[in-house]
Amino acid sequence: MKRWPQKVTKAIRWHACVVIFAALAFIGSLNAAEWRYFRPILSSQMRSFENGQENELLAGFCRTPTQFVKGVGLTCSTGKLGKAFDDITDHTFHPKGVIFGHFLGPDSDDAAVSGWSAETHPYLWGGTLLLSKRGNAWVPVWYRSAIIIESCERVVIPDRREILLCEDEDSGMGHALHYLYTVDFEHPADVRHTLLATANSFEDDCFQQTQVLKGIRWRDDRREFSVEVDTTEWNRLSSEPFCAEHPSRRPTPLRVNFLVTSEGVRKIEP
Repeated sequence: MKRWPQKVTKAIRWHACVVIFAALAFIGSLNAAEWRYFRPILSSQMRSFENGQENELLAGFCRTPTQFVKGVGLTCSTGKLGKAFDDITDHTFHPKGVIFGHFLGPDSDDAAVSGWSAETHPYLWGGTLLLSKRGNAWVPVWYRSAIIIESCERVVIPDRREILLCEDEDSGMGHALHYLYTVDFEHPADVRHTLLATANSFEDDCFQQTQVLKGIRWRDDRREFSVEVDTTEWNRLSSEPFCAEHPSRRPTPLRVNFLVTSEGVRKIEP
């Protein structure tokens, strides 16, 4: 019987894990259909555009009405808009959905539009356009790459302004990552700078690990919540000395607690 080289065998095993993750994500819910590796844990409040709604929202941002381009999606031309929109590098925007809220103040009417321009993997393939309603018009405030809001829930902080609790997944170098993070529109930042919890599934020369985020729980007043990081599978693949830096056994499930404050979400230390 033909024996595959060790690296080829590991690659096959990793791709098999990817297929399993994708199948679980698809089974989970309609919202999970676009997820490849994990099952979403939030009830996303992002919505598709209705009856040309995107053109009303983007009238002050796009120079042209949106058009549907096969294989690409909705597309408009933006032109040059100023420093707050420098992340639109090719003067083209592809809106995907919108979530409304009071993001800049308790009485403001704002809209966060999920979409993409020319982002690549380091910028998580997309970004967010923030709009605020002034009179009867939606005024563009900023666009930032690497702020991903396609799976988010609104959270009211004590000053009655809203932020978003979000999740996303990423992959690379043999790792599949599930991120839980916040988006504060007064202090926009790359989602990897506002991480609350991460699940990391991987396979290397030493170990194979499947890890998930699950069991998000809110206190009744929505001022505290927790999430569990669970390592559902853990296998040692080698006993070589260089593998000693890894854990010696499967990590136990870890429940992490968070507090909603006026400055955002903060981890509650044990």
